[in-house]
Amino acid sequence: MPFPDPSPRTHETTDAQRDETKRQESPCSFFFAQGQSLVLASKYFKDERLVDRARGGVAGKHRHRNSLALYGQMLATFEYMLKDFIAKVIDSCGAFDEKIQKCKWIEVDAGRVLASRTVAATPGSILIHPTLGWHYPETVNIRYQELFSHQAIDSSEISTLKKLWILRHSVAHNAGFVTHHDASRLGIPALSERTVDIDGEFISEAFDFLCPIAERVATVIGDKILLLWLSTLVPLGANFTRDEEAYIRIKKLASYVASRTQELPAFSNTDYNTDFLRAATL
Repeated sequence: MPFPDPSPRTHETTDAQRDETKRQESPCSFFFAQGQSLVLASKYFKDERLVDRARGGVAGKHRHRNSLALYGQMLATFEYMLKDFIAKVIDSCGAFDEKIQKCKWIEVDAGRVLASRTVAATPGSILIHPTLGWHYPETVNIRYQELFSHQAIDSSEISTLKKLWILRHSVAHNAGFVTHHDASRLGIPALSERTVDIDGEFISEAFDFLCPIAERVATVIGDKILLLWLSTLVPLGANFTRDEEAYIRIKKLASYVASRTQELPAFSNTDYNTDFLRAATL
């Protein structure tokens, strides 16, 4: 069976273009836009929108199946953000090249490189996106600490995030059915041998929990990266013309737009000079 060809957008073109720009330039803003869309989708077919005859058992089963898929997609989008942020840092500047070369969790084999012939793959995407282990908060923190001297996930968030990943495993690999082992790991024995009931409200709460992590990656870690890169240019003096392209790339990585419909901000010489002065005081 042939895979479906990617079709051009025929509706919501503006939204699609905005999301694609965020995907390319601001992974954390892209997570918010995609996550918010998934939350809206999960709440779309609520009873108030449906005629009485569409609120029964069959409709409920279909809504439950939709919610499982949307929840799995949300966690996939979160994983993509964690990886793509690092990939785009690699592509934006050479400030972390030495650390990248020492990371034992990054392995490059011939097959991965050869596979990139058919697409316009960047060095960052080749190095980072095939890696595993992003479902383990401690592993994510070790990697971010190793590269950026700052952890992405607060200690108070680790337990809840682990549970969200276990649920995602049940959804993605067991059709929402919770095994004895996963129920034990969740600390909810009553879920054993049952199908987890994920609804729009749970998806919304999960999104609200994940958003502060995305914001922290952008505005805290991203800002550290920006200042570190600028600090290497301090001996040369400020020169927006010289640094404009790289500065805007990194500045957008350090941006977090908590709006599905808002565009990414534009940055100017004034922003550059302000950030340069901050870097000069490090």
